[in-house]
Amino acid sequence: MKRYLSLVLSLVLLLSVGFVGESIAEAKPQVTLTFATSLYVEEPHQKVLDRLLEMYKEVAPNVTIEIYGAGYANYWDNMTTEVMAGNEADIMQMYPDNVATYHALRPNGTFISLDSYLEGGPLKELLIGQDACVFDGQTLALSSYAYGTTGLFYRKSMLEEAGIDPATLLTWDDFKAASKLLTHDDKYAMGILTSSHAFVVSEWVRQLARIPSNGFYFPDGETGPYTAERINVNSDAVKWAAKEWQDYLLVDKCGKPAPDKKDSREYFWHGVAAFNHDGPWFIGMTEAAYPDLMDDIGLIPVPAVVYEGETYKANPSNYPIVSSISSNCENPQEAFDFLAWMASEEAQRVVADCGMIPSNREFSSSEEYAKDHALATVFNSFIGNQYDKLVNDPPIAQLQALQQVMIDATQAMFAGGEDVSTTLDEAAEACKDIMNK
Repeated sequence: MKRYLSLVLSLVLLLSVGFVGESIAEAKPQVTLTFATSLYVEEPHQKVLDRLLEMYKEVAPNVTIEIYGAGYANYWDNMTTEVMAGNEADIMQMYPDNVATYHALRPNGTFISLDSYLEGGPLKELLIGQDACVFDGQTLALSSYAYGTTGLFYRKSMLEEAGIDPATLLTWDDFKAASKLLTHDDKYAMGILTSSHAFVVSEWVRQLARIPSNGFYFPDGETGPYTAERINVNSDAVKWAAKEWQDYLLVDKCGKPAPDKKDSREYFWHGVAAFNHDGPWFIGMTEAAYPDLMDDIGLIPVPAVVYEGETYKANPSNYPIVSSISSNCENPQEAFDFLAWMASEEAQRVVADCGMIPSNREFSSSEEYAKDHALATVFNSFIGNQYDKLVNDPPIAQLQALQQVMIDATQAMFAGGEDVSTTLDEAAEACKDIMNK
């Protein structure tokens, strides 16, 4: 029965994008699509994407997809340059909070609306994160690859040696106390970014700042209206969180400074740091780079935060990888067909090997997925049980500029040791100026 239902779902998907019908028997012209992604430089994703393109050639032999892209650090600047010059890829893979920023780079919009392609089909309800792809009433991306939230991976042997039971790390205070026990003799609790990388903000925001404030840039879960008066980066809760993080890094020295996320991951893999804050993609990275470590790795949710006597559950972001189609794409139907095919069970079964959670909610909640990807499935339990409502960055065109202000402020506080209150007040004024332009 289950297999029958899977076949029916696959058929519905194929029908919804026009693979079944008269056209399948017709000779189709050869089409070449370009596909840009920051993931291709990572081995687990590269293997998955190569396999997907190979499989899709059998589904649509007339379509050739050329894939390219830089690593995370350079990808976004490259895409900005390409969009401004009008020579961007036909398909661009990114996170939902990037879509509005890049869409606004061109007066008439960088991406096409997908609403007419989605009408009458199952994809809106089937795909996790699809609701985050709507901007100003238009669907500008498809969440048909994979997603992830974040948790804390830990080295079982290091916690056992320190006498720490990971099940007892329920709050930030619990975690902080355990971190002090783990910090000694060139060993640290965790690698922490202190460079100009965007993660320098997102790490402490996800683990601490956004939890008691319920919104880092804007309050109420990063909801609108997105106005200067509602800037939240210097709220009392954010200032408290910044001081806690600053002390954790500079006073208690529980965090080993890292110039890039790959460095903090290496600290974890090589036993320099006991914890690594990451998402399900880290599982695939570890299996590919250090498979022998898998038996020594456990996973706990980001701890809750006790602030002014009240306990707040963690609310890390839900980060689906989404794809948009350029308004300059000469073959938008073929581009959409490929993206929609990635949501099928056969494709999502391959996507699961990248370490992230497949976006097809029926497949990612299946017994088959849980059996084959036990550790990644734990993230689903975090979302359903330990975490509060997931909160993403605000979907506004000004986000990139706001992020740069906070990158500078974060470096000043956590690398330079500057006063938290003064730094965040100044950052808030800069953010208000951006929103007022």
